[in-house]
Amino acid sequence: MELATYELKYCERCGSLGLRRSQSTGTYCEPCGRILLNYSLARDPARPVPRRRPASKQPVPLELKGEAAPSLPFGRLQ
Repeated sequence: MELATYELKYCERCGSLGLRRSQSTGTYCEPCGRILLNYSLARDPARPVPRRRPASKQPVPLELKGEAAPSLPFGRLQ
């Protein structure tokens, strides 16, 4: 007869308490494990990740119209 030891563990998603084998590495209860399995996003290594291209290749020059006074960090001079 094989002796099995269990330990008390809480689910890291919902917080419910349950028993698991001592040497197991499960961190979620069975219902939460099924829910999280549906949300796992496994990427196909043969399919590259799409990347966004920049909106424009040349930076747009900044134009200042009118007369701009330099801002002073402590208010105006007296």
